[in-house]
Amino acid sequence: MSYKVLITFDLPDADAFPSVLIEALTATEVVALGHYKLPEQTPPGAARNQLETDTCKTLTDLIRPFHNADIPVQTRLVFSSAREKAIDRVARQDDCDAILSTGEVNSLDRLFVALGDGPEFDRIVSFVADLLAAVDASVILFHTREETLTNATDQLVKRGVDSNRVYQQVSGGDNVRQRVVELKDKCDLLVIGEGTPDPLNKTPVLETASTKMPLNTNDPAFIIRSPTQS
Repeated sequence: MSYKVLITFDLPDADAFPSVLIEALTATEVVALGHYKLPEQTPPGAARNQLETDTCKTLTDLIRPFHNADIPVQTRLVFSSAREKAIDRVARQDDCDAILSTGEVNSLDRLFVALGDGPEFDRIVSFVADLLAAVDASVILFHTREETLTNATDQLVKRGVDSNRVYQQVSGGDNVRQRVVELKDKCDLLVIGEGTPDPLNKTPVLETASTKMPLNTNDPAFIIRSPTQS
């Protein structure tokens, strides 16, 4: 299965996409959203008429690494004052399975996966299996129930992931916050569900938009969208 991943570039001064993350996207399709943030009360139509040519060129340059890696990519250009709403709208319109929040990363050696429950659980595990097929990394699975971790590990192994690459972390009670902080600081990339509670504050990681960085980290994160949201 090929997953569709939304990546946002904040124009006009967007950072280049981290080259180390290209490998993680080799089995996906990318929707590259160029978002040009406008001041309040600025008519989007007028801004588009004035800025579209230059911003299209900038976005084309930013997505060149995807083309070079033979990753299918579509582009969307939005001029608005509401970044989060724009991301949510494009994610829905293009049926994106995940949203990638880029961050500071030098290598992909270890992943941190906060497992959800219900339909979201299967979706996260499936995505992680494909991700581990693309990158040579180990993974820490995090949940408060041991049976959930065992189930996830079994599914990953059935999908061809070497069990030696999979580590389980069950944590509950008063030590959840401390363990999450310790584990995420040792990892390079996070995978978490859109409706998965943030173990640090026990509230949903994302509210109405898929842009809030989970677990208060600068690490890149794949946010797996809920089936009802895709």
